[in-house]
Amino acid sequence: MNNNTKVLKQLNTMVLLTIIIQAFILVKSAIVASYFGVSAELDAFNLANRISTFIYSFIGAGISTVIIPYLRDKINKNGINIFISVIYSAGFLLLILMVIFGEELIIIAGGSNNNHFIELAANILIFTALTGFINSLIQLAKGVLEFNDKFNIQKLLVLITNIILVMMLLVGDNNIYYYTIVGLFTAILNLVFHGFILKKTSFRYSINYDLGNQSFKEMMTLFFPTMLSTGVYQISLLIDTLIAARLPIGSISILNYANTVISMINLLLLGNITSFIYPKLVKKNNNQERQASLIDYILLVNVLMCLLILLFYSGGREGISILFERGEFTSENTTIIFIIALILTLSLPTNAIRDLLYRYFYMNKDTFTPFTNSIMISIINIVISVILSIYIGLHGVVIGTVLASYFSLFFICIRFKKKFQIYFNKRTFLVENGKIIVITGLSVIASMIFKNLTNIENTLTGLITDTVFSLIIFIVLLKLFKSKVFKIKL
Repeated sequence: MNNNTKVLKQLNTMVLLTIIIQAFILVKSAIVASYFGVSAELDAFNLANRISTFIYSFIGAGISTVIIPYLRDKINKNGINIFISVIYSAGFLLLILMVIFGEELIIIAGGSNNNHFIELAANILIFTALTGFINSLIQLAKGVLEFNDKFNIQKLLVLITNIILVMMLLVGDNNIYYYTIVGLFTAILNLVFHGFILKKTSFRYSINYDLGNQSFKEMMTLFFPTMLSTGVYQISLLIDTLIAARLPIGSISILNYANTVISMINLLLLGNITSFIYPKLVKKNNNQERQASLIDYILLVNVLMCLLILLFYSGGREGISILFERGEFTSENTTIIFIIALILTLSLPTNAIRDLLYRYFYMNKDTFTPFTNSIMISIINIVISVILSIYIGLHGVVIGTVLASYFSLFFICIRFKKKFQIYFNKRTFLVENGKIIVITGLSVIASMIFKNLTNIENTLTGLITDTVFSLIIFIVLLKLFKSKVFKIKL
């Protein structure tokens, strides 16, 4: 078995496991939708959960990104131990502060004067904060396991805990507190599983606070910009949630359902590909080799993300209806969530390409450039989303987020050109990616005509038929335009 075949097999297994994981996550979302629909109590949970996820995703994403390049050399062992000790001590302190000042945090974030809502969200925040802290520890373990090429074992652990979560929801009460506690329990279980597998690697951790260590100082210098720049997606989610909290009741829940769909796509393909690519790019010998691989990966993710926009347009509404439309979840909810999610899909290609470019900066130990880019884009996101939300409500919030993602890619491309010597053919790069945009546009038009001509009433039949047609059209056009995506070597 040659190396490319081995890599493809590993990646295919990873994608398959992720598909199964996402299937259980969707089942969980369907159960939650049938229990709570679009309601104030689900708004309270989503607000508390978004705050916790926002804080601890920064730690998890930042620490795994910084640690991976330092795992190659044993000389960095003490620095890594100190780094982990300091960061997670700070994370635990944040946990205590969130528990103590939870009510005040909810009042500021939610902009609500409803006492029941504030009390409910503050109580839930205690559990979601602890869950967030545990998930940040899992991210650390995940980064180490991925560096040791244990991608699929890590995915299997996540699958097992999601199966347990769904089973507990099915047999339990339709109570928001029960849902919150089940999430915490499965997070603890997931951490235990990861710890067990981590023991089978060469990685060993011991608590250390020697702040004078040189490797530690280097890692801390890299960490803060990385933490903020890799958390730009969470920043946009939090901004959107805080604005939605000030819109009519149910707006947070609607936004969360739409983001659940988008997050599924991100985790299914972008998350897998990024976590797969990053260690491999780190191990390349020089920037010329890294750039050659980088532009191939950019083309690949652009194709995949544009295909997902097409598939969501052609079958997204039917998919949301099948998944969520039961119990407290109505047809009107399906329509608005589909529109919101469809708008959000337009940011998938730009976010994917930007994240790959960010990692090229990280590999060259430049975390400041992505950091400044992320901060600037967060400000742009806030300004545009707030202004548009005044005039068109929740739709304006997500349009602002999408526009900010395009600005983000544009600015980081300019900085990439200024920072690094370019080793690839820029014209070929632009032409190949331009083809994908044209192909996507033509495919959407073809899908639109096909849907109008067939007008299939059965939801499931319509979903399958429209999706298959769109997929075939997209692949045929890729062939006709002679896209280089088929020649990419992983």
